[in-house]
Amino acid sequence: MKIKHFLMAIPMLAIISCNRDIYVPNQVNAPLLKEKNEFKANLSLSNWQAAYAVSDNIAIMVNGQYVSRAFWFDNDDNDNNDDLFVDKNTRGGLLEGGVGFFKALDTKQRAVFDVYAGYGNGAFKTLEGAYSSAPSGTSKLDYQLRTQFHKFFVQPSFGLSHKVVEAAFTPRFSIVKFYNQTMGTKAFENDTQRRDNFLRLGDKAVPFFEPAFTVRVGYRYVKFHAQLMFSVPMNDETYSGYDVNDYFQPVSFQTGVSLNFGDWVKKSGKR
Repeated sequence: MKIKHFLMAIPMLAIISCNRDIYVPNQVNAPLLKEKNEFKANLSLSNWQAAYAVSDNIAIMVNGQYVSRAFWFDNDDNDNNDDLFVDKNTRGGLLEGGVGFFKALDTKQRAVFDVYAGYGNGAFKTLEGAYSSAPSGTSKLDYQLRTQFHKFFVQPSFGLSHKVVEAAFTPRFSIVKFYNQTMGTKAFENDTQRRDNFLRLGDKAVPFFEPAFTVRVGYRYVKFHAQLMFSVPMNDETYSGYDVNDYFQPVSFQTGVSLNFGDWVKKSGKR
């Protein structure tokens, strides 16, 4: 899918959104490290991230995600699923790791460039839309959609790292290969084309462009963390003309806490 088509579609998605998400992109880990032995962690309700600088320019990262919307939505079995951009029935997540290069770009070490590459594996499940009109007592397993996936990613970041404010732009590129798609006996029962369409998700790897905008505000060791991210499938061949948000969550907004432990952070308190 061309990116400009996705951007043009966003206003319509806000009106007709009816997601069945079996891929929810995890939060982008944009650590903006700038010295050896610096450690940073980001914690939110559904994402947990850590990065550590093993040398003056090389770092490793580990990221975890678990999505469960039960906290935000009630558990009525046949409740409608028309919330903006969000499939309330989605459950699942992933684990991933990566290695990268980082470098401060100015003498005061405030502007930072880094780039990471890595691999992850995960799984998601949700309920097909017809479940909302199924008779009371119907088993959710009859309408369940489930898939597993491999994920490869590359993400450059450009940002500012200061003891009070941090900001970063990270255009992440991910390649996701779905496998082991399964569905309940009644899922897409009256739509064979849609049924075949879901089973074909694993035919080819799906590339995603996932730009993220990250802001952290606080003081020294602890900061409030917020991130807005878009997830744009760059090839709609595998889902044959259906809306871009049929299987993939297109927009994500995350908030949480960021912890930073490094020598430059300690020294910043003495200035």
